[in-house]
Amino acid sequence: MFTFDAFFDHIGDADWLGIIVATIATMILSWLWYAPLFGKAWASATGQAAGDMDPTKIATTGITLLVFNFGLSFFAFDDIEHALVMGLIFGVLLIAMAMYAGVVWTSYSARAYLIDATYWVAVVIVGAFVQGLML
Repeated sequence: MFTFDAFFDHIGDADWLGIIVATIATMILSWLWYAPLFGKAWASATGQAAGDMDPTKIATTGITLLVFNFGLSFFAFDDIEHALVMGLIFGVLLIAMAMYAGVVWTSYSARAYLIDATYWVAVVIVGAFVQGLML
């Protein structure tokens, strides 16, 4: 179980190289996911412009993924099986379920939700696995 002391100790003891490499890997995944793989479908489902490469949005995404990967660093594993399990637990059971409120309470489309939710499952898997490889 983590305490505040353990949390703050982890900041200094974290594998920052692994976190940064995982952040770069998940940034690449983000580009692949929302550009060539599902970019047109997501843009159509959300009414957004396809291929929006706004530098501010890219930087914000990078910072968000850095913080996210730091959070994952508490749970990084060194094999794909554990990374897949983390993807199921965090991605499907936590993140995707929390995101579903956006579908229920707003006009966010189910199609956009599926693209976004599966993206976060993939981010958890890639982030956990890359960090685990760096251990």
